[in-house]
Amino acid sequence: MRAVLGARRKAAMVRVEELEAELEWGREDLADAEEVLRRRVIGLEQYLEALAEEDAPAMAVGGPSRRKPVARAVRCRIARTRPGSRTCRSTTRR
Repeated sequence: MRAVLGARRKAAMVRVEELEAELEWGREDLADAEEVLRRRVIGLEQYLEALAEEDAPAMAVGGPSRRKPVARAVRCRIARTRPGSRTCRSTTRR
């Protein structure tokens, strides 16, 4: 009887250690996912701020803006690639 209980106790201890290790891996994965989420939120906030600045009318308080305009990449409407790319040329040829 004691031998059976001792064996079960050992098996339970091994299982507890396995579950604790799995819990630690889960915590590490969660921490990594939270970091990715934090970076995505920051990126989204920056993107939305840039869109808001772009859409808002320029208020000239101290004269013209000293910021240089940002050139936008031209893209092919059909292939959604750059106009000089092979994909765009092949989809727009007649």
